[in-house]
Amino acid sequence: MVKWRDCDMRYLSVTVITFLLAFTSQANANSNETWENDDAWLAFIAQYKEIYDIVEPFYAKRTWRGRMIPYTQYRKWLKLVSDMSDLERNVAERMFGHLRKVVRFNDPLHPPIGVNGIEEVVVVGSLFDQFPIKAEDFSYNDIMGMRGIRMMANDFYRDELYDQAYPLLLQLAKRGFKDSQSRLAYILFTGTDEVAKSNLRALGWLGAAAFGESEPQFRVLFKKFMNEVPESVRPTVDAVVAAYVEEFDASEHVDCTTNHRFHKGSGRVKRTLCKFELEQKVEACNAGRYGGVCWAHTVNTHVDDGIVAERVP
Repeated sequence: MVKWRDCDMRYLSVTVITFLLAFTSQANANSNETWENDDAWLAFIAQYKEIYDIVEPFYAKRTWRGRMIPYTQYRKWLKLVSDMSDLERNVAERMFGHLRKVVRFNDPLHPPIGVNGIEEVVVVGSLFDQFPIKAEDFSYNDIMGMRGIRMMANDFYRDELYDQAYPLLLQLAKRGFKDSQSRLAYILFTGTDEVAKSNLRALGWLGAAAFGESEPQFRVLFKKFMNEVPESVRPTVDAVVAAYVEEFDASEHVDCTTNHRFHKGSGRVKRTLCKFELEQKVEACNAGRYGGVCWAHTVNTHVDDGIVAERVP
């Protein structure tokens, strides 16, 4: 028998935190020499020479362009540090960011060496600070930025790296991404070493995923699990689901359709594809005759005269 209880525990591994910092931190505008020959840096790699001898070859045999890291390389990095302790991973990630000249090894944004990952859960939130919570406030660039993070989260999820996927899915779910809400529910239904199982929270998120404009499979799953809820706790569950829908449903800004070019499996049956309406407007604009530039690109952005462009009907 399922035990119905709620628990709000969030954990984040040091590996994900510091790697996300490498995605978002700005490098100081100093010369290569100051990065490579800084006395503090040389002392740091001397202190942790064994770790440096692992990180430096990984860095040296690849060409790194810009701050973003291809996910295929990120997976190789995860494998490289998988047997390291939290302290060793922290050191390794500081070294890797410094070698790539993305964020210095001693940048104060790094989690302190030796700090447990649970104390650093707030850092993943900072990755999303640039994105609004409510869908009506999204710009097209906001949506595209979050879709990039969503891709990483989904790769973690497919690889069953649920502890790494969880904090990213949580932030996406709060912003109305239906598939992220559903996947978050699965993690909460099963629990992990670092994420406490909570059937009540799982049903809340699955209810939000199934509500309004959504994929049919989410509604099927939600109905299935709700049928298993004991009558004695059904009022509590209904209230929680209603609260999650009220807070996190963005379906009025989402359009779901099977009229798209993407097929699944044999291609005979098209899955339902959900996008934010603003995405669809920009895509229509890109396919238009005016060079792909129209009002949709400026919604909720600061245009040249400093005025925020609002949504146009």
